[in-house]
Amino acid sequence: MKAHLESIMAVCALLVATIAAAAAAYQTYVINEQFSATVWPYVSFDTTSDTANGSFSLAVRNVGLGPAIVRSNTITLDGTPVGPGTTGNPVYTAFEGAIRDSQVAEQKRHKHGQIHMSTSSLSTGDVIPAGSSIVLLQAQGPDLFSRITALRPHFDLSVCYCSVLGRCWMRRFKDPVPEPRDVRSCPLPK
Repeated sequence: MKAHLESIMAVCALLVATIAAAAAAYQTYVINEQFSATVWPYVSFDTTSDTANGSFSLAVRNVGLGPAIVRSNTITLDGTPVGPGTTGNPVYTAFEGAIRDSQVAEQKRHKHGQIHMSTSSLSTGDVIPAGSSIVLLQAQGPDLFSRITALRPHFDLSVCYCSVLGRCWMRRFKDPVPEPRDVRSCPLPK
């Protein structure tokens, strides 16, 4: 009888220890998720179009709580990847034809100085701090504005980025889903 009682007590002790271990594991999981949320980057795209002034801009913004570490990005026109071109900047290369055509049209009309353009690139290893943005394209000029507006449906940008804890997301400019998608890892840059 005494051995039977000791066996029951041993099983109960084992059950209590298992429940305590499960509770500790769950608590660790919850704390990890809460900590992860405090450094969570959230990348979005901001575009502005001002028809009256003929200006357009495209920016990548981190509206999250932690820095976004860019692991890869791809710019495409009609699904075809755009390389860095002669300038080393794929954003400029994507819009280079529109810029060149606008400059030619401006010269033909003898109206110089109506085109204002600046581009930036997004490179592997770039860090977008929380609350910051990188303006990839800023263009002004009536002719350039109309050419960029016409090119916009053909343009796409994919950005894969990670948090400081190594969790990664993918965000596409033309993605119908407004939230970034979780990914196991980012594709290697080409």
